[in-house]
Amino acid sequence: MRAKDMKIDLKELEKEKEKNFKERLKFISYWVKFIKEHPDEEWSRQQNIIINSQLKQERKIEVKNK
Repeated sequence: MRAKDMKIDLKELEKEKEKNFKERLKFISYWVKFIKEHPDEEWSRQQNIIINSQLKQERKIEVKNK
């Protein structure tokens, strides 16, 4: 399908954009509350797991692309 052949519903796109924005705000509020209610060691350990897994995945992709 070529870009010029695509039909885009701008109202639907705007609804999706608003929904995504609200979801991000909700997650930010959740995370702020979590950080305030849990010790640094706990939430930083969880962040470390996420970051390390992303780095590991990126390294796998780099190896495949070589």
